[in-house]
Amino acid sequence: MAETTAHAAETEHELRLRIQELEALLHSLRMRLPNPPPDAVRDLAASEERFALAVRGTNDGIWDWDIRTNKVFFSPRWKAMIGYEDEELPNEFSTFETRVHPEDHDRVMQAVNDYLYGPLERYAVEFRFQHKDGSWRWMLARGRALRDPDGKPYRMAGSHTDITEQKLAEEQLRHARLAAEAANRAKSAFLANMSHEIRTPMNGIIGMSELLLSTAMTPKQHEYLLMLKNSAESLLALLNDVLDFSKIEAGKMELDEQDFDLRHTIADTLLALGVRAMQKNITLRHKVAEDVPVMLLGDDGRLRQILINLVGNAIKFTDRGEIVVSVRIESRALDKTTLHFEIRDTGIGISAEVQGRIFDAFTQAETSTNRRYGGTGLGLAICRDLVELMQGRIWVESEPGKGSTFHFTAVFGEARHDSVEKPSAPSTGPLLGLAEKPMNVLVVEDGRVNQLVAAKLLEERGHRVQIASNGQEAVEAVRQENFDAILMDIHMPEMNGFQATAAIRQIEEKYGGHVPIIAMTANALKGDREQCVAAGMDDYVSKPIHSAELLHAVERFMHGRSAAPPRLEITGLPSVAARARKRVPPFKPEAFIAAAGGPEMARQLVAIYAEDSGRFLQEASAALAAGNSVALYEAAHALKGMLGVYTATRASETASHLCHLAQDGDLFGARALLEKLKKECSKLGTALAAIPLDASAGG
Repeated sequence: MAETTAHAAETEHELRLRIQELEALLHSLRMRLPNPPPDAVRDLAASEERFALAVRGTNDGIWDWDIRTNKVFFSPRWKAMIGYEDEELPNEFSTFETRVHPEDHDRVMQAVNDYLYGPLERYAVEFRFQHKDGSWRWMLARGRALRDPDGKPYRMAGSHTDITEQKLAEEQLRHARLAAEAANRAKSAFLANMSHEIRTPMNGIIGMSELLLSTAMTPKQHEYLLMLKNSAESLLALLNDVLDFSKIEAGKMELDEQDFDLRHTIADTLLALGVRAMQKNITLRHKVAEDVPVMLLGDDGRLRQILINLVGNAIKFTDRGEIVVSVRIESRALDKTTLHFEIRDTGIGISAEVQGRIFDAFTQAETSTNRRYGGTGLGLAICRDLVELMQGRIWVESEPGKGSTFHFTAVFGEARHDSVEKPSAPSTGPLLGLAEKPMNVLVVEDGRVNQLVAAKLLEERGHRVQIASNGQEAVEAVRQENFDAILMDIHMPEMNGFQATAAIRQIEEKYGGHVPIIAMTANALKGDREQCVAAGMDDYVSKPIHSAELLHAVERFMHGRSAAPPRLEITGLPSVAARARKRVPPFKPEAFIAAAGGPEMARQLVAIYAEDSGRFLQEASAALAAGNSVALYEAAHALKGMLGVYTATRASETASHLCHLAQDGDLFGARALLEKLKKECSKLGTALAAIPLDASAGG
C-alpha cells in the first residue's frame, strides 16, 4: 500500500512538471509566432484552457520561476493556500522568500542554491510558511530546473504541498511515543516496587511457616500451618506469573544460558508432575531421540517453565489415557541445534475457534461460567514469549474430544563442557542437623520479621549470626569483626545494600581480604543479578527465600569464596526424584519421628491415628453419599492436613486431589478417589503400627 501511494505521488509530481513544461512551450511559441494563423491561436487557447483547468484541479500550489528576471508565476491555488486572493500578492521571488519562517530561511535558500548550482540532484524541502492570518503552515516544496546547453539554469518550476496536518500528526505521534516510553519506565519501576512490597512480607510468612513446621505442635496446628504455607506459595506462584508476563511484555526478560543435561532436565521436570498424573491414573511418558545431544547450552530453567506449563495443562485437561513428551532434532547449523518438542495428550481437545487465540494473554481454552479447570490465562502467553526468546515458535494441533498436541521449537548451543554437575534442588521440608562447619554470618536487613527468619534458620544449622539493621551498621560491623559471609538486603534506610557493599570493598582494598556478600532482594526484574555482581557482590537470592535456598547460598562459601558449593545435609519430606526411582512407601518413619519432635510425640500420634483418620474418612463418605461437595472438601482437607503430620506423602497427595475434585463438583471422580484414599490410609495405619518407637528410634 505504501509503495502504491509513493508511486502515485511520484506520477502526480511528474504530471505537474509536464504541465509546467507545456506552459513554457506555449510561452515559447508566442515568442516565435508574433502573428500566428487563426488555427494556431485557437489551438493555443485550448491548450492554455486545459492547462488552467489542470492547475485549478490540483490541491497543490504551482509556481514557475524565471531565474533570469526573478519573476515568478504563482498559481491562484498557491496563494489561496496561505489565505490570499490571486491579485493580492505580486509575482516576484520576494513574495516567496519573505514568508519563509526565519528559522528555516537559510536552510531553504541553501537547498535552492545546492540544487541549481551544487551537488543536489533533486529539489525537495520542508519548511514553515506564513499564512495571511499570521499562523505558520508546513509546506513541502518540490521542483525541477530547465538548463541551457552549458548546464546553466534559466527556469525552475514546481509545487507547494500543505503538509501541516501530517506534521501535526507526526508531532502527536512523537509525544505519544515519548509518553508511552515514560509510562513503560514507570511501569517497570512500579513492578519493581510492588514486587518488593509483596515479596518482603511473603518472605516472613513462608520463612516463619517453615520454622514453625520444624517444631512440635498438635495435628490441627500442623494442618493450619500447612494451609498457610501452601496458600503463600500459591500466591507467590501467581505473582511470578504476572511478573513474568509483565517483564516479557516490557522487553525486560532475558535468558540465563548455561550448560545442562537435556535428558535430566526433562526427566526431573516430569517427575515433579508425575504425582498429579498418577492421581488421575494418567500415563506420563517421554522419549528423546538418540541423536539429540546430551549436553546443551541454554536456559534450562525457562525450558522447565515451558514444559511445566504445557504438561501441567495436559494433565489438567486429560481425564484418561496418556501424555507423551517427545523431543527430536528439527535442524542443525554450525554450533546451533534446533529441537522440536511435542506434548501430546488424550484430553478434551480444543476447538478451532479457540486455537486461534489460545496463546493470547488472559485467554483460556475452557471459558464457561461454571469453570472446572481454573487458571489465570497467562501460562500459554508466557510460553509463547519464552519460546520466541529461544528463537523458536509454538503452535497447537487439536480436535475437540480427541486430545491435543502442542509443538514448540527452541534453539540451543553446544555445551562448553563435556559434563556438568548441577546441585540437586534442596528440599523445603523441616530442617534438621547441623552444618558441616559453623560460620559467622552477618545478616543486614531492616525488616524485623526477615531478620528473625534468617537468623533462626542459620542458627538452627549451627551458624553464629549477627544482625545489622542498615548498611551503615553493616560497615561498622565489618570494621570490628571478620565474617564468613554477609546476607545483604538491597533496600534499606540510611545506606542501602549497594552503598554498603561499595564501602566494605573499599575497606578490603585497604586492609586486604574478601568477605562473600550475598544480595537479598524482593525485586524480580531484569538486570537485578547483573547489577548486584557489578556492585561487587558474590551471589544473589530473590525473596521470598526458602530455608534450603538461603542455607545453600550461604554455605556454598563455607570453605572459602572459590570453593565448590557443598551438598546440603537437609532432611525432610522425600524428594520427588526419590519417590520415582522406587515405589513410594506410605511414609518415612525417620522423617515422621523427626517431624514429631521425638519418639514420645510420635507414639501419641500413632495412638490417635486410627480414630482421627477413620472419623475424617467417615465424614467424607457421608458427604459423598449426600452429594454435598462442600462437606466433602472440608473432610478431605482436614484429612490432608492430618496426613501431612505423619509425613504420609502418598496419602496426603491423594487427599489433596480429592479436595480439588470436591471444589470442581466432580463427585463421580471423587467416589473412585475416596476408595483409593481409604486404601492408602489403611496402608499407613499398618506401617505406623509396625515402627519401633523406643528411645533410639528418633536418633
